[in-house]
Amino acid sequence: MRASSLTIRRLVRSGLLVCAVVAVAMLQPVISFAQPRVERRPPAPAPPPGPGLWQKSIVGGQLGPWFTDELGQDITDSEFRLSASSTAFHLELFYQPHLVSSLYLDLNFGAVSRGDIRITQQLPSGTISSLGDATLYPVGAGLQWAPLAKSINTKFQPLIRMGGSLIIGTERLQNMYQDNFGYLIGVSSESRVDVGFYGGAGALFVLGQQFALRGEAKYQHAKFGKELFGVHDYSGILVLFGAAYLYR
Repeated sequence: MRASSLTIRRLVRSGLLVCAVVAVAMLQPVISFAQPRVERRPPAPAPPPGPGLWQKSIVGGQLGPWFTDELGQDITDSEFRLSASSTAFHLELFYQPHLVSSLYLDLNFGAVSRGDIRITQQLPSGTISSLGDATLYPVGAGLQWAPLAKSINTKFQPLIRMGGSLIIGTERLQNMYQDNFGYLIGVSSESRVDVGFYGGAGALFVLGQQFALRGEAKYQHAKFGKELFGVHDYSGILVLFGAAYLYR
């Protein structure tokens, strides 16, 4: 009797366990359906840039002539003659992040080659002739003001900017010394670094939400303490035209 009672109890327990497993399996879809589903929505697209210049940063480049009408006039040696063009083309790249209101930080880098420059110096013992080129690299930092930037529908945006510059100059010379006994040829190169300043006024013509044309007149002070290609002062007026990209 005891053996049959134990067997019955085991069968009852096994039956209850099987019923519990079956019940959980049947209720699982109901439980999953009852749980709230979290839908993942894609991130909202960024709003398109607004019209005009307001609160946008500016990056671009421009090109134009650098006029130096007084090039070589600071030479005081009567035996020293300089033959050089007073006009050369200047390339400038600029980055102008928006600061506050209508003010922008103005960072710019330029390069101008004075082209072929010839120097002749007459000495008692002979003549020194030099041929080469001088290249200037103005690196500037300053501020730019756009007084009408808040008028987002105004396409013509005047600009005023000014700042300081680090002027880097390099020269490459091929020298020939000639006298009654013959001539000697040599090659030399030097560099100069000095500080200057700039100031200018111009305008942006906004073409759309992100592009604009740019033009300006700018004065660049570039005077070295030690002569570069026989000249101390390369200061002059620049007339520049280019394009700009506007972004937030």
